[in-house]
Amino acid sequence: WAIRSGYTGIMPDRSDKPYEENVAEVAELVKIAHAVNVSVEGEIGHVGMGDEPDTIRKNLVQPEMVKDYTERTGVDALAIAIGTTHGLYAGKPFIDFDLLAQCLAITDVPLVLHGGSSTGDELLAQAARSGICKINICTDLLMNAARLWNEAGVTDAGKGVKYLRQGYKEKLVHYMNVFGQVDKF
Repeated sequence: WAIRSGYTGIMPDRSDKPYEENVAEVAELVKIAHAVNVSVEGEIGHVGMGDEPDTIRKNLVQPEMVKDYTERTGVDALAIAIGTTHGLYAGKPFIDFDLLAQCLAITDVPLVLHGGSSTGDELLAQAARSGICKINICTDLLMNAARLWNEAGVTDAGKGVKYLRQGYKEKLVHYMNVFGQVDKF
């Protein structure tokens, strides 16, 4: 559906499936996507939810999988589980930078960090400096937009759109500074 709709990239997350099933499904999607010049981002390890702190460290990426996965699937970018979670953290955020360094040493495929929201500016800035090429921050964008919406006391969705845009923009500009990307493009 996404490819037919004109998307230029897809992000099929099969990380909750057994490894071989993840590889097979993503490799098939890569064949389809690459045939029409669409990029594909895969994921290994499993970035769980912030309210599952016990599962975070159990599902970190295994560095030896990085080379195998990228070669067998042909993905254009790879999200790796190195400690972050989707949504808000129930515990203290962490990123395993030693694990990141091991993964970077194994592949030239750009590495991605899913679950960047509420990880903290210092950890995310270090991730960007350390070689992470893309950091997902959707929850933080949504929360900032909702904060502005609530502060304005919006009750009419049509009138609230400007607060959503403003909230997204504010937080995005903040992260562009955190990631050292101001004036880069």
